[in-house]
Amino acid sequence: MLRFERPLTLKELYETAVSSLTEGMTALGAPGAAPPVELRGDGSVVVMGLAAADEAEPGALAFAIAPNYLKKAAEAGASAVIITPALAGEELPLQAIICPEPRLIFAILLENRSRELKPAQVAGEAFFADRASVDIGYGAQIGQGAYIGRNVQIGRGTVIGPMAYLEDGVAIGADCIIHPRAVLRHGVRVGNRCQIHCGAVIGDDGFGYTQLPDMKTGRLIHYKNVHLGSVTIEDDVEIGAQSTIDRGLISDTIIGRGTKIDNLVQIGHNCRIGQDCIIVSQVGIGGHTVLGDRVFLLGQVGLGPGVTIGADAILTGQTGFGSGTIPAGRQPWSGTPARTQKDHLQVSALSFSQLPKVRKFFQLLKKADSFNALKEAFFAPDDKKDQS
Repeated sequence: MLRFERPLTLKELYETAVSSLTEGMTALGAPGAAPPVELRGDGSVVVMGLAAADEAEPGALAFAIAPNYLKKAAEAGASAVIITPALAGEELPLQAIICPEPRLIFAILLENRSRELKPAQVAGEAFFADRASVDIGYGAQIGQGAYIGRNVQIGRGTVIGPMAYLEDGVAIGADCIIHPRAVLRHGVRVGNRCQIHCGAVIGDDGFGYTQLPDMKTGRLIHYKNVHLGSVTIEDDVEIGAQSTIDRGLISDTIIGRGTKIDNLVQIGHNCRIGQDCIIVSQVGIGGHTVLGDRVFLLGQVGLGPGVTIGADAILTGQTGFGSGTIPAGRQPWSGTPARTQKDHLQVSALSFSQLPKVRKFFQLLKKADSFNALKEAFFAPDDKKDQS
């Protein structure tokens, strides 16, 4: 069980969840999208901490999304549960917080507990290239050893972690967290309420070269194209550890509002990523690619340069798409080259079942003297069972 600093009543936790949910959805510009939350039972029950249903114990507020988890929590003596309305029957065995999205309530309470667990930002010596040119908002914090270039803007309440590196002209909005050792190259612009995790590099050069063959030496010379655009990151974006986003050639690479990017993702120069997209670990996106809003790219998706992915499309893990356009629509795409998931599964099933037969056919074709002989050999049973 993850214990609170002090015991809390279930009513206090319910009120905290509702308040945090309302504030969070309002900040995201969608206050009407918050799901309803209900307190059922005795709100004065004392809760000591949070636990998964199968790890619950007396004093715990457990999270249950299925009947078997609710049963486990009750048998373990949990003080209360967070459940869906479907589980909130008339004979509910425990006090409960009820929400159509119980994971959300559990996540909010975990987030509040995480604020208590995180060490306070250690104020220390940061290196300023020109302190007088830097605009630091009220309540912003800068960690030990951070580098702050000239003409940098840091919004109110933003935290710059130790050893983070902000080059000249970087502008960061309010209430952001730039984690330790993140690098923001010159001119990068970050909106409000963004997080950039450890080791991410935003605004490095795009990968672009002009090929020049040298006929005399037989070499192929790669002449570097300098990239003078930048990167614009809109509000409520999160960028995972060790991810990289290249700056544009002339115009900016753009990451749309609300998009979430996992660790170890590469986004090439001049890409335009839409709003509220999900990009999972080890995705690679070639330059000048456009993603519509709410696109999901699952792990290890690879997109070639200049690809367009329509709004709401879902590319499943390891999908490859080298050129062209995937149409908009909540449709899963799979395989390389990408095709609808239904087509991909059909092709895969046929390949696994029919390729051995095709191989057998051509092996027999080399040896057959006539069509009838080929037919007889091909359709003969592969395994002759002993007659007893």
